[in-house]
Amino acid sequence: MKHKIVAVFATAAMSVLSVGVAAGPAFADCPANTFCLYETNGYQDREFRFAPTTTCRNLPSGIDNDANAMRNYRSHAVRMWDLPGCGGSSTYYAQANSYDSNFGNNDFSNKASSLKRV
Repeated sequence: MKHKIVAVFATAAMSVLSVGVAAGPAFADCPANTFCLYETNGYQDREFRFAPTTTCRNLPSGIDNDANAMRNYRSHAVRMWDLPGCGGSSTYYAQANSYDSNFGNNDFSNKASSLKRV
């Protein structure tokens, strides 16, 4: 009886641990100290890598107005704007060391045009 209880507990603990590991995106896809944008939610399609500074940077062709997910593996927050030159009324704030698999939840799908570290 004692062995069955231990086996059940061990199986339950492994299930909880595997859920915790699977909940976040793989660190290997976006390198450490990098801000990554993805064309499609769920971190799909092309990945664009940035090292944002406090100077505004317009997004390049291919991801401008086409970002739908991000990973911020930097120790600084990053803000994105819907217009070039860090302008516009719609913004997105990515906290340091955070990720978002779907900008649709924040009403920011296909809007990012510029970014900078804040």
